[in-house]
Amino acid sequence: MPGGRAGDKYECNFSSKFQEPHLRAIGPIGPAALGAHTTVRIDPRFSSGACRSQMNVPMNAPRSSPSHFATVAALFLVVVAVARIVSTYHVFNQAYDEPAHIACGMEWLDKGTFTMEPQHPPLPRIAVALGPYLAGLHLPEIKFRGENKSDGYDFYGAGNQILYARGQYLRNLTLARLGTLPFFLITALVTFFWTRSLLGDWPAVLALFLLTTLPTILGYCSIAYVDPALLAFLPAVLFALVRWLDSPKWDRSLILGIALAGAVLSNTPWMVFLPPCFLAIVACRWWALRNESAPTIWKATIREVLQHWTRPVLLAFLAVCFVVWGGYRFSVGPLDQMFEHPVQSVESLKLPSPVKALALKVIALNPSLPAPEFFQGIYKTVGENGKLYPAYLFGKVRRGGWWYFFLVTLAFKTPPAFLLLAAIGTTWALMRFWTERDWHLSAPAVSALAILIVSMPIKVNIGIRTILFLYPLLAILAAYACREIWALRSRWPRIVPATLGALLLGQALSTAWIHPNYLTYTSFFAGSSPDRNIVLDCDFDGGQNILRLSQVLAEHKVERLHLRLYTSADLSQMNLPPFQTLAPFEHATGWIAISAHNFRTGEGPWYPASFDGYAWLNAYQPVASVDKTIRLFYIPEGGANR
Repeated sequence: MPGGRAGDKYECNFSSKFQEPHLRAIGPIGPAALGAHTTVRIDPRFSSGACRSQMNVPMNAPRSSPSHFATVAALFLVVVAVARIVSTYHVFNQAYDEPAHIACGMEWLDKGTFTMEPQHPPLPRIAVALGPYLAGLHLPEIKFRGENKSDGYDFYGAGNQILYARGQYLRNLTLARLGTLPFFLITALVTFFWTRSLLGDWPAVLALFLLTTLPTILGYCSIAYVDPALLAFLPAVLFALVRWLDSPKWDRSLILGIALAGAVLSNTPWMVFLPPCFLAIVACRWWALRNESAPTIWKATIREVLQHWTRPVLLAFLAVCFVVWGGYRFSVGPLDQMFEHPVQSVESLKLPSPVKALALKVIALNPSLPAPEFFQGIYKTVGENGKLYPAYLFGKVRRGGWWYFFLVTLAFKTPPAFLLLAAIGTTWALMRFWTERDWHLSAPAVSALAILIVSMPIKVNIGIRTILFLYPLLAILAAYACREIWALRSRWPRIVPATLGALLLGQALSTAWIHPNYLTYTSFFAGSSPDRNIVLDCDFDGGQNILRLSQVLAEHKVERLHLRLYTSADLSQMNLPPFQTLAPFEHATGWIAISAHNFRTGEGPWYPASFDGYAWLNAYQPVASVDKTIRLFYIPEGGANR
C-alpha cells in the first residue's frame, strides 16, 4: 500500500461528495496477529483507484524491490518484443496496404493536404511516412486509377514509387515500418500500468509477457498498417476513462481528451467500438454505487452534479477537438467542397428521418467546417458497412460476412493458452463485480465483451485486425486469472504450478517456434490446412512473401514461370525470373507459383465467377511452399489436361 508500513491498519474516508476516497492509517497491527499477509477490506461501493475492494500487503517484503525488479522485467520483455518485430523487416516485402498508407501520409507531410483517401485518419499514416520523408523522399505525381477520376487516386502506385525510390526498397520499407513501433510501445505501457493499478507489479509483468508473446500483435506491429495505432489508443482511452471517473481533475481530463483524440486520429472503427465500451464502464460504476448506502454523490442534486462534471467534460471535449483539428492541419472547407453530391450522399445513407431532414437543412446552408477530411472519412466509413463486402470463411465466400466471423477468427489467430486464461479471467472479474462490486476490475472485462458483441453485426469481415485492440484487455484479464490460480497453490501445491507453468510455456512457444512468420500464425482450431479456412488479408496471406519466393525460385533454378500472386508489389522489381500471369481456368504447364489467396478464391472474393479458377491445381502436389502462403508447382507437358 503506497506510503504505508507493514502491519498498519487502514480505513477509507471521503473528504467530500465527489472526491475519490483516501486511506488513513489508524494504528499498527502486529504481524503475529495476522500472519504473513494482512487483508484490508473496503466496502466495494467506495472502491476507486486509491481504495480497492481487497488489497494484499506482504508483511515482510521490501517496499521497493518488487517494483524495481518488475520494471526491469517489463523493460526486458519490451526490448525482446521490439527485437523480434524489427528482425522481420528484411524478411518480408510489403503487405498489401502498406504503399497506400505510406503515400497518404506522405501527402500530409509533403503537400500539407489529406485528400487522396480520407477514410482512414492521418496519424498512423503520418507515422509510417515520416521515416521515408526524413530520408529525403517525396510524394510523386499522383494519377487516377485507370486514368478515370471517378475511380479515385492511384495511391498504391504512388506508394510503390516511394518504396522503390533510389533502388533502396528494403531500406525505404524499413523506415516506414519503424513508424509503427511507437504504437506498440504505447500498447505495452498501457497494458502494464493498467494491470499494475488493478493487480500489482508482477501481474502487470505477466500481462506484458502475455501481450508481447502474441503472434498476431507482433505480426501487425511489424508492418506499416493503421491498425496498431488504434491497438494503442483504444485501451489508452479506456484506462484514462477509468482514472477520470475516479477523480475528474483537470490533468486527467486533458489526458482523457488527448487519448480520445489519438483514437479518433488512428482508425475509424473507434466510432463503432468506443461508445459501447464507454457505456459499459459507466454502467458498471453506476451499478457499483447505486444502493441507498452509497456515497452522497448519487443523492446529489442535478445542479451539484452539473457543477462537478461540466468543467471536466468540457475540458476533455476541447482537448479532443483541438488535437483532432490539428491532426488535419487545422483545415477549413465549405460543405459543398467536402462532398461532390452532398444531397445524394445524405439520402443514400440509412438514417432516421429526423436526422436526415436536419442534415439536408445543414447542407442547404453550406457552412464552412473545420477538418472537412474528418467528416469525409466518417461518411465513407458509414457507407462501407452497407456495401456488403465479401468475406471468406471455411472455404466459402459470402457478401456481408457472418455474425460469428470475428469470434472464429479470434479462435484461429490466438494461442489456446491465452484464450483459456482470458476466458477464466473475464469470468472471475465479472463474478467479483457481482459479489463485491469491484467495477475497476470489471472495466476491461465488460469492454472486451462489448467489443465482441458489437463486432457481430459488422458487415466488413476482413480480419482480426478490425478488433486488434481487444488483445490488451484480454491480456489484463489473463494476468488476473494467473494471479488467482497461483493463489490456489496452497490447496493444490503440485497441480497449480504445473498447470500454470504449462499454460505459460505454451504461450511462449507459440511465438518462438514460428518466428518470424507471425502473420501466418494459426492455432490448432484452424486445422491442418488453415488457408482453407482463412486466407484474406494479413490474417494469413497479405502478399508478404514475394522476397522469399524469389529465393525459392533461385534454389530450384526456375528460369520461367506462370504467376498468380496476391500482392501490391511491383513484381517487375522483385528479382523474379521472366513470368506470365496465370489467368483463372488457364491450364498451364511448367512452373507455376500461386498465392493461397488466389488458390482459394480465384481472382478474389469480389469475382465469384472465378472462385474455382485454380481448383485444377488440387490434382498436383506442390514442389515447395513459402510459409504456406505461396505454392510452387511443376506441371509436366501434357499434365495440365488431366
